[in-house]
Amino acid sequence: MRKQFRMWMVFLLLLFFVLGGVLLQRAGKTMGVAGVSKPDARISSKHYLLKERNGSEIYRKGERQRISIASLTKIMTAICIIENVDDFEEITTVPQSIFFEIEQNNLATAGLISGEEINYWDLLHGIMLPSGSDAVMTAALSLCGDEESFVELMNEKAAQLGMTDTHFTNPTGLDEANHYSTVWDMMILLEYALKNESFYQLFTSLNYQGQTTNLHPEGNYFTSSMISRGESLELSNGRIIGGKTGYTSKAGLCLASLAEIDGKEYLLIIAGCKGNEESKQFNVVESRQLYNSIN
Repeated sequence: MRKQFRMWMVFLLLLFFVLGGVLLQRAGKTMGVAGVSKPDARISSKHYLLKERNGSEIYRKGERQRISIASLTKIMTAICIIENVDDFEEITTVPQSIFFEIEQNNLATAGLISGEEINYWDLLHGIMLPSGSDAVMTAALSLCGDEESFVELMNEKAAQLGMTDTHFTNPTGLDEANHYSTVWDMMILLEYALKNESFYQLFTSLNYQGQTTNLHPEGNYFTSSMISRGESLELSNGRIIGGKTGYTSKAGLCLASLAEIDGKEYLLIIAGCKGNEESKQFNVVESRQLYNSIN
């Protein structure tokens, strides 16, 4: 009898573990990484990380893989400028020397003109809204004298923040062999940058009217590339209130964004989306889908 009892106990324990494993496996198929429902199946992006601002993660995919990040690079560019400029109203001059590289690599511009005298606050808006490489290079050269010295600042900041899978070789986001980051590292950077009031203001600006310059008497007017193609920022229970886009053929469509949903702020980094600069902006579309799938 005792022998049979022991056999039954062993059988019941084995059955318990088998059934438990099946239930956990099924739960894993229907639950997100942070224990919430699986995101929209239509998401094509290869990499994303969604979390509550200063809170827990909600969805993630390929977040630790080293990737090209295109103009998401300019988040680091902007915070480095902000932290190294004493006076945002200080005037600097757009150099002629920057335009050969910009034209050769077909980089986006903010419409600045060689010899234009412009302040740093306007340059920062030219960097973050239309993703202007002319604004990037003007600020970088004005601050450090050459691009390489400015990139050193970027890499120093990355190391300081613990961005262990990030390395910059340029401030514009141009694809180069040793220029990479991860969605995880970019989230570290975004959370840090948003604590700075000036960066928060830039990141949440969708349009900006600049001051009068010697070559733009009416001032430069910038529109965020996030809305320049007419994509909606409205969500089912909120709105995307700020962001920075990016695109190269290697990186795909990218977007770092901030949304307000039911009174809470959420952050999302998405990269490797299908499409291109001429297609529907799937970086915005899929960001809306991910935000809308928050329970």
